[in-house]
Amino acid sequence: MKSTITTAFIVCSSFFALAGENDSLEISFFSKDKDKINVNPKVDSTLSVIDSTDSVIIHIDTIDIAESNSLELVLCKENANFFSDEITYFELGEIPVNQGLFEYHCSLKDFQVPMQYNQLVKDQIDYFGTRWQSNLKEMVTKSQHFFPLYEEILTEYKLPHEIKYLSIIESGLNPHARSRCGAVGAWQFMPATARIFDLKMDYNVDERRSLDKSTRAACTYLKQMFNQYDDWLVALASYNCGPGNVRKAMRLSGSKDFWGIYKYLPRETQNYVPKFIAMTYLMNFYDEYGIVPSSIQDSLYSSEQVYCKEGYDFEIIAERMGMSNEQLLSFNPELKRSNIPYKGEGYLLNIPQNSSYLYYENEEDIESKSIVRAEEKRIAEANRPKVTHHYVQKGESLNLIARKRGVTVSQLRMWNGIKGSTIYPKQRLKIYR
Repeated sequence: MKSTITTAFIVCSSFFALAGENDSLEISFFSKDKDKINVNPKVDSTLSVIDSTDSVIIHIDTIDIAESNSLELVLCKENANFFSDEITYFELGEIPVNQGLFEYHCSLKDFQVPMQYNQLVKDQIDYFGTRWQSNLKEMVTKSQHFFPLYEEILTEYKLPHEIKYLSIIESGLNPHARSRCGAVGAWQFMPATARIFDLKMDYNVDERRSLDKSTRAACTYLKQMFNQYDDWLVALASYNCGPGNVRKAMRLSGSKDFWGIYKYLPRETQNYVPKFIAMTYLMNFYDEYGIVPSSIQDSLYSSEQVYCKEGYDFEIIAERMGMSNEQLLSFNPELKRSNIPYKGEGYLLNIPQNSSYLYYENEEDIESKSIVRAEEKRIAEANRPKVTHHYVQKGESLNLIARKRGVTVSQLRMWNGIKGSTIYPKQRLKIYR
């Protein structure tokens, strides 16, 4: 049996390869004023090379090759960082993947989490690859900045590297993400769970937004769940709905594997694991379907760390770095205010990539000005009026209270938002000294 491969060469300086196994793609190209690429499933395998700047086919060459279990095509890529904001459109809004192609692709990777194909997973692949495609393209690009840290920590905790894709399902790789129910960060920790795993939350910081600390907390949680259930899919389900709901589903179903307890899990969790499998698949094989990563503002995610000695002032650091407080805060998502939470050991502050020289060149100036600023703040705090409270007693009036406290009636009205002279017993009045 023979398979026919049609290769289209396109004028370009950087190009992208699309190859399929058994299920192939027919691609219709449009000129630059058309903002789409149509992809239709075909019987034959098709290789298409597409251009980022133009779409003029200059040569068509058809060759025959013998049938084999896999087709390996080696293409020279002049530019590995190929980006496009164009959306790839698929016939019927479905990704042309079946169980055979899915299992073949997954066999090329060393996945430790079971990658099982069924209609639930297929539905999620179709959703992420079509309606969610613009976000998927962004995730591929953002992952280049997030995943090196994730992989380092996952290796440290001896966990499967594909766990990193869970952060996309949870937050879309957004450390500032906040759900309607109060979960925060790239790994979406609720306050109670965050405290269990020693993530600090106070007026100055929210460590759920720290990529390093929250990833470690997520690894600790997932490792505990896997040790308890000996099943990665069940461990992932537990991360979403909690071990209590998992135990309940096991009791009702009499099963201990995810697909066995599936019907007894909360609806959100029923979709959660298929979403994870689908996302893991597409993040590894998006290019097989003509999906190209989109460009992002890399400077927002490229950072390095500098050591700040105890007492360095955040605002002065930002000033000497030529940044606003908001810009510097964007590189330090765990900080809620323009204030560094020193604990007697200094602090590692994130700054834009390749700008540490600027910090260290100005460190002496930062240190001296921080000392002056700290003294100014101490004096201002000492001179700041202290608030006390007076609880109104029966029979007291504003005039009587003003005389007792050595203030004026006008001041009492201003401090407490009182328009007339009416006050009530047990009412608490603020008095500044």
